[in-house]
Amino acid sequence: MNDPLPIRKIPSDLCRNLKIFFTDIDDTITSRGLLTAESFSALWRLYKAGIEVVPVTGRPAGWCDHIARMWPVTAVIGENGAFYYSYDRDGRKMRRVFLISERDRVEGQKKLERLRQRVLKEVPASRIAADQPFRITDLAIDFCEDVLPPLSSEAIGTICSIIEEEGAAYKISSIHINCWYGSFDKVTGVRRFLADRGQDLSSDEVQDGVVFAGDSPNDEPMFAALRHSIAVANIRSFLDDLHHFPTYTTEQESAGGFNEAVQTILEKRRG
Repeated sequence: MNDPLPIRKIPSDLCRNLKIFFTDIDDTITSRGLLTAESFSALWRLYKAGIEVVPVTGRPAGWCDHIARMWPVTAVIGENGAFYYSYDRDGRKMRRVFLISERDRVEGQKKLERLRQRVLKEVPASRIAADQPFRITDLAIDFCEDVLPPLSSEAIGTICSIIEEEGAAYKISSIHINCWYGSFDKVTGVRRFLADRGQDLSSDEVQDGVVFAGDSPNDEPMFAALRHSIAVANIRSFLDDLHHFPTYTTEQESAGGFNEAVQTILEKRRG
């Protein structure tokens, strides 16, 4: 596996042909929990350049409804691929597409409640994420967003062991451990979004018209599935844990890196 290239090496042809910019949210377009003015401006610059933006996030359904309505995005894929929301501004109608049935969601929540009780009992320092009330398909365990001090690596490992024992899937982001029941992840969410538009992620035409930006190990499936991917500089602390690297990295971290990537792409697109 080759090391990531600096973002300045991204090909001009890709930038000119770019149709969709998929991106993680936390610590990719945000810094220290804030959506910066520069990042929000970068989203608008992509929009005005004719590049569709689709956030792909572990954040909850409640947040995704807001993002789909009020950000300059085509859709948002939420809860690590469980669904996508797309808002028709002309028709004033929200489209909500789930990758698992309502019955499976209800059954999954029952199992997640048992898992939640185990985690809180066996790892007393753990906390459920503050955005949990707005979730539909998963359980988010906070290890550093609102937790001081952050959970130790040993505590995180214990939580992951509990999740595995309970037969759930999980991913570790930069702030949460997200766990769920169901065969979906960020990539399957992206595949479904594209398929509903008549596009196949495995095709050369689609692969050479999309990029993804991320920051942490829970973005690794996207790094593996997409021919062209970007990671902001904070990925460097995780590289030893990855089997699939992003294609490019930025010099700056988090929101600064996202803005750096967007600026580079738009400059090469015009050049």
